[in-house]
Amino acid sequence: MPNNNNIEYNNKILELKNQINQLKSYFLSPGENLISIKFTSCDQNINFSTFVKPNDNFTKIENILYDNYPNYREFENYFLVNGNIINRNKTIEQNKIKNNDIITLNKIDV
Repeated sequence: MPNNNNIEYNNKILELKNQINQLKSYFLSPGENLISIKFTSCDQNINFSTFVKPNDNFTKIENILYDNYPNYREFENYFLVNGNIINRNKTIEQNKIKNNDIITLNKIDV
């Protein structure tokens, strides 16, 4: 005979799954996924992870990084992913940034 606690637990899990799916539908179009990226810096002071949409423009993601590390906004920076320089005017997908990629911020010394 099923335990009432197990039934309540399973019902709560089902309810939470439905809420998660409902929230995803507000933020993602059908078939659209989020990918995880991680930022680091050459000076090792940045350690920041976030989720992005592949069609997000890189400048949008760069601004999220600067919101969390505002002192880096003051410098001329460029970003590398898998040895390639990221074009700020292109999307995540156009820059060939994949799930779990690590993006390195490099300061330009002037």
